[in-house]
Amino acid sequence: MADQSTSKSITLSISWKNHLIGYLLSIILIPVFGIGLIGLYWVWKRHHRISYRVTDTQITSKDDEYQRNIDLVNIKRVNISQGWLQKKMNVGDITLKTSSTEMVLFGMEKPYHLKELLNKAIAAEKARKHEEENKPEVREPEYDPGSMDKMDYLTGLWQQGLISEEDYEEERKHFE
Repeated sequence: MADQSTSKSITLSISWKNHLIGYLLSIILIPVFGIGLIGLYWVWKRHHRISYRVTDTQITSKDDEYQRNIDLVNIKRVNISQGWLQKKMNVGDITLKTSSTEMVLFGMEKPYHLKELLNKAIAAEKARKHEEENKPEVREPEYDPGSMDKMDYLTGLWQQGLISEEDYEEERKHFE
């Protein structure tokens, strides 16, 4: 079910249990002019058509033609739907709803456990985003740190008469 390609992302695929009836029916139909072989191929294609990649910040749904991304901070609700056979097999469809769209993760094993993990990831990402937005902005000084001390030292030398007016003006240009 899960393939950890890197430490920060997980790839999920549709469970074979979600297509159990299709596989069984195809196997039963093999003796009927090989129709079952075509059925097996068709069910296998449907089984492997979509993959989902979950990272720290988003979920990506990818099939042969399209790729959709949903950021975790935008997810408002996570729902699970299961048929009676899916409940028996511990498989279900997870619907991720945002304010503008929704994404369905079809045929996920242990959907309630996965929902719990997704809710934790969503809460952590929202907290991180909130902390990032409320973080005080660090301002860079308008001058080189330590240059004011050097300028004060230079001014002191000039006021004491240890350097000439021309030398003072020439050195002061370096601090502007």
